[in-house]
Amino acid sequence: MLISFFRYLKGYVRIRLSGYSPERFLNLCKARHIIIWDLESCETSYEMNLSIRDFRKLRPLCRKARARVLITERHGLPFFLYRHRDRKMFPVGILLCVLFLYTMSLFIWNIHIEGNQAESTDVILDYLASEQILHGMPKSHADCKEIQSMLRIHFPDITWVSAEIRGTRLLIRIRENRDVEAAKPEKTEDTPRDLVASRPGIITSVLVRKGVAQVKPGDSVDTGTLLVSGAVEIRNDSGEVTDIRYTRADADVWARTEYVYQDSFPLSHEEKHFTGVCRYGLSIQLGNKRFSREPKAPGPDFTRLETEYQLRITENFYLPLSLRKIRLEAYELYTDHYCPSQARTLAQANLNEFLGNLIQKGVQIVENDVTIDIGRNSCASSGTIVVLEKLGIPKNLTEGATILE
Repeated sequence: MLISFFRYLKGYVRIRLSGYSPERFLNLCKARHIIIWDLESCETSYEMNLSIRDFRKLRPLCRKARARVLITERHGLPFFLYRHRDRKMFPVGILLCVLFLYTMSLFIWNIHIEGNQAESTDVILDYLASEQILHGMPKSHADCKEIQSMLRIHFPDITWVSAEIRGTRLLIRIRENRDVEAAKPEKTEDTPRDLVASRPGIITSVLVRKGVAQVKPGDSVDTGTLLVSGAVEIRNDSGEVTDIRYTRADADVWARTEYVYQDSFPLSHEEKHFTGVCRYGLSIQLGNKRFSREPKAPGPDFTRLETEYQLRITENFYLPLSLRKIRLEAYELYTDHYCPSQARTLAQANLNEFLGNLIQKGVQIVENDVTIDIGRNSCASSGTIVVLEKLGIPKNLTEGATILE
C-alpha cells in the first residue's frame, strides 16, 4: 500500500512493448536496474508499468533490442496536475484544505477513556468538563500532568492514570483498585455490640472471636435472638461475678435456614413481530450545533436505533463533525402462548436466577424442594430452599458502656 502511494506521487506509465526481441529488452532493463511491475503477455507483445524516471532511460535499450514502446496509460499526481493546470481554483482549494486540517489539528476533538469500571465514562467526562477539559479545547491548554493529578485526587479508587495527546485525541488510561473497600482497615469504634440472628434457623456451628456465645449447635433461633453477647463477665477465683466489661462481638455463626420460593406467570404473552418496514433519518453535529432530519413514523409501534459516527482522518485525527444514523423499524404486537416445555424452561430460568442471587450472598444450598406446576392459563413454581448461611448481624449495646480491649 505504501509503495503504491509513493508510485502515485512520482507518477508512472503503462507501456506496450513489441518488436524483434522483447525478451532481450527485458534483460537489458534488469541489467540497468530499471524496475517494472504488473508485467503481462499479450500475444506478440508485453505490457508493463514503470516510473517516469525509468521511462526516460528506455531509448538506447529500444535501439539495442530493436523494440518499439507505446504508452497506453498515464497515472499519478504529475499527470493529474498537468491535466488540471488551467483550473486556478484547484491549487487554492488544496491550500485551503491543508490550512483547514492544520487548524483542526490544534484542537482536541475526542477524549477517550479506557480501563474504568467503578467510575463510568460519563461521570469522568462531567468532572473533566467542570475543570474546563472539553471537546474542542486547544491542545496547548491541556496539561496532561495536571489532568492526571486531578483525577487521582477526585477519584480515590483510581490507583494509576496516564494522559497523553495523540493527534486530536486526548487518551486517558485508568487503573482502579476494585478491592479498595476490602483493603481499607476496619474503622475502630468504641461502641460495644452484640450479634443477633437475622433470620430463624437451626444453628450448625459457632466460631467466636470476641464475646460470649449464647447458642450452641442444634439450637433453634428466631429473628432477633441473641447469638453472641458483647457483655463479658469478670469472675474471681470463687466463680463470682465481680465486674462486666463490654466488647464488640465478632463471630461466625452458621445456621440451617429455609427460603420460601414462589413464582408465577401467565402462559399468554405479547411478542413483537417486526414487519420489515423501516424509515431512516440523518443527523449532523458540527461542534455544538446539530442539524437533523427526523424520519416519519413507520407505524403506531416502532423501535428507534441511533448510530453515531465521528469523522476522523487517521486513528487519532478526529474532526468536529459527527454523523448520526436514525433507524425506525415498525412492529406489531401479537398474543402468543408458551407451550409446556417453553413454560418449564422459563420457570427453571427464573429459579436459577433466584438461586444464583443466593449464592452471590455467600450461602450454601443444601436442598431444593421447588416444584413447577403448569396449569391451563398460568405456570406456578413454589417450594422451599434449605441453605446454610451466616446469621449474625450487629446490634449496639447501651451507650456509655466500657469497651474491653
